[in-house]
Amino acid sequence: METQLPLEQYRLLVEHAPTMVWRAGLDGLCNYFNATWLRFTGRTQEQEVGNGWVSGVHPDDMKRCMEIYLSHFERRQAFEMEYRLRRHDGVYRYIFDRGVPFTDDAGQFAGFIGSCVDVHERREADRAKATFLALATHELRTPLTSMQMYLEAVRRQLAQGEPVANGALTRLGAQLERVSALVQDLEDTGRLDADMPLVLRKEELDLAALVEPLVAHHREANTFRSRGRQRHSIELSLGPGPWRVLADRQRLEQVVNNLLTNALKYSPQGGTLRVTLARAGDVLELSISDPGIGIPAADIPLLGRRYFRASNVSAENFSGLGLGLSLVKDILEAHQGGLRIQSEQGRGTTVTVFLPEAPTGGRS
Repeated sequence: METQLPLEQYRLLVEHAPTMVWRAGLDGLCNYFNATWLRFTGRTQEQEVGNGWVSGVHPDDMKRCMEIYLSHFERRQAFEMEYRLRRHDGVYRYIFDRGVPFTDDAGQFAGFIGSCVDVHERREADRAKATFLALATHELRTPLTSMQMYLEAVRRQLAQGEPVANGALTRLGAQLERVSALVQDLEDTGRLDADMPLVLRKEELDLAALVEPLVAHHREANTFRSRGRQRHSIELSLGPGPWRVLADRQRLEQVVNNLLTNALKYSPQGGTLRVTLARAGDVLELSISDPGIGIPAADIPLLGRRYFRASNVSAENFSGLGLGLSLVKDILEAHQGGLRIQSEQGRGTTVTVFLPEAPTGGRS
């Protein structure tokens, strides 16, 4: 047996629904907007009724919006559309609007009723995802193309009975490392997006012993890329040890490699990178400073967000997916550590990693 709600309860449901609700009469003009719509637009019922609501639609969307609405109203067919509507603070937000015809008690067509939801975040997320996929494809294609070229050079040398040039193999290895690091970042990001924790295999490590070979590797790679002369120099300063941490070796290497790669990449004019290891109480501090392009002050609080890139970089001038620092942050948090970024646009950046010192003989 169906139980109908009293009319007053229906009115309260519509008026205070979380969605924005509107109604139009037989003439196609809107004659009602619920409280949620009015709060969103910051306007009164009197301002919105009739065609008043149209003034809030973005000028670039207005023609399409009205064409869809009027054509479906004339045919008395339900419609769905997205358009930008001005919020009370003047910001245009994408909303999803669905309108359906309704009838009166006699079963006669009486107009349209519709509901709208704010989908701006969803659209922004979809756009960010599409941009990310495009960048990921580009980031993978570049080293793969280089690897194909170097392999072809090796094939020609072997076919001609010539010794394989060491330079081609070295370049091939560098590109393979680049692909491997990118795949690792993509895999980790996928796990985190799926709310799956990072897998950690902790052991007691000496942080200095971990950092030193990584710095040496980047020095060597930098010298090779610069055809025998160092475009960048890397100074390593270690305070008195020991530097015990309870950590996953592979994950910490991922952190240090990521930060060194960023420091080199965002210092296109070369210069000196400074890597220092210090202690503050029972916390170990690893700092990497570069003389590069720096980061706009407004962007610094956003750097830990997935897919975010500073406003002074682009895919055209600096490659990247906006994953590195977010993964560094997640890895450090999984080690009960942290990250601090200090930067000034045009004057370089210092990134400091904080890790708790391990007690003697610690295991996990």
